[in-house]
Amino acid sequence: MKWFIPREHGAWAMLIVPYLIGMFASEVTWLHLIFFIGILAFYFASAPLLTVVRQPKLKKIAVPSFFIYVTIGAIFTFPVLYLHPEIILISLFIIPFFLLNIVFAKLKKERLFFNDLCAIIALSFLVVISYYIGTGTIEAITFILMAINIIFFTASVFHVKTLIRENGNKKFLWKSNVFHGFTVIIFIIVGMPLISLLFLISSIKSWMMQKQKKYKPIQIGLIEIANSVIFVIGVGIFF
Repeated sequence: MKWFIPREHGAWAMLIVPYLIGMFASEVTWLHLIFFIGILAFYFASAPLLTVVRQPKLKKIAVPSFFIYVTIGAIFTFPVLYLHPEIILISLFIIPFFLLNIVFAKLKKERLFFNDLCAIIALSFLVVISYYIGTGTIEAITFILMAINIIFFTASVFHVKTLIRENGNKKFLWKSNVFHGFTVIIFIIVGMPLISLLFLISSIKSWMMQKQKKYKPIQIGLIEIANSVIFVIGVGIFF
């Protein structure tokens, strides 16, 4: 049997970071670990599912691993959903964005910026879910954290695209630079200097990396992982 494993490095960070942010901002429990194994399995299931969407002829090869991943995901998420059924309601907000990702995969337009934004918003709901697992409540801080996460990964997508897909596109580079500057200024205005500092670090990284140089995907991925680690630690300290 062929195992299908997601290979998008950015998506791994988009899955892990919001969950950690919500967990550290609340009270860490064993339920966080159990539920994370479940959503990780569901994330793995997206690989064979999208493979079938892109190439229906591979259905027989992809379906077995899809059902195994989904089964594992159900086993680990069910205990938490039983204790906190409200999570199901929160998850309903994720479905429309996930369906849009499937549509873009079917149209072979997964590289569109809007498709990335849909994935970012969908996975940012993990902040809400993780926070709810730890506290049993949803507060204003939850949506503040979710917004910070969306802005962080939107900036990351801008940056990565300037190095790969949009390399040489001066208009896109200008948009990226402006957006990074916006991330620094907005959090100074709202009175979050530490968060602004985190975005300044991220912005300096984006502004200083030479756009003419050809970076290997692994190099870009490692830099973004390091940036994500700094981000999670900083947000954890602030909140």
